[in-house]
Amino acid sequence: HFKLTNVCFGLSMAPPLFSSLSKCVSDVLSGFSYDARLSQPISVYSAPLTLKVSQKKADAPANFEVVHSTTVADAKLETTVTGGGDVNIKATHAKLLSNMKLTASTDLGSAKIESEYTGISDMAVKVVANLPSAKCEGSITKELGKVAGGPLTVGMEVGGNASNGKLTKLGFGALYGHGGYNLAASLTDKGDTLKVGCATSAYSGTVAAEVVYKMSKTSIVGTAGYATTLATGEKLKTTVDSSGTAACSLGLTSGPSSVTLCSSMGIDFGPPKVGVKIERK
Repeated sequence: HFKLTNVCFGLSMAPPLFSSLSKCVSDVLSGFSYDARLSQPISVYSAPLTLKVSQKKADAPANFEVVHSTTVADAKLETTVTGGGDVNIKATHAKLLSNMKLTASTDLGSAKIESEYTGISDMAVKVVANLPSAKCEGSITKELGKVAGGPLTVGMEVGGNASNGKLTKLGFGALYGHGGYNLAASLTDKGDTLKVGCATSAYSGTVAAEVVYKMSKTSIVGTAGYATTLATGEKLKTTVDSSGTAACSLGLTSGPSSVTLCSSMGIDFGPPKVGVKIERK
């Protein structure tokens, strides 16, 4: 079955990060890709590499990436070289300090440093710094214990530009679980986007629904979906939104290979969007 994760039920050792407060809903309603993607392991001079190819439209040029991953002194290093010659280096260390995960990445022109800390009881903190732009972001979540019989987690995110003092990000969120239901709500984009969602286990899978209200556009979009793992092993997701657009995703796995097919169609029955992702490990 496609089951809700511990993050949704608030059963993890530390609360989820702010970006994951609504994960139980977004896991069902998002993740549909309508381009062509291929990930294939290759070897060059005995060095293990991964070739990634993507194409957004049939008449658009394909994008190429070569990725090399290795581990040095408990740090995971990942180097990516694009077809255009751009280079990105990313290092992740989860054991440098207790209860802290550090990630640093650079494209040789700028750098990004992320820190996730879960050493404070019932709290999770994340800080992101971008150099040399001096843009910084931070978020904090805290479990408040049981409220009306269910666990409640609340969080806040804030971001700004130290060079000009402008506020670039402000948001609030909450996750509440009770009676097998998980309710997630957030107010982000400096108060412009309100999201309220719910997810629960049903029909041998997970059923989720979400309403998004964009205040600047006075628009409301509702989406409902269902996700499950079929008896034969395929992962199935389907959604439909208030505009009449329906989407479906089917993932098949066989040994080290996996194929994911996505398609969506609007109420006008125009040409459907189609995507395929092929991955070998």
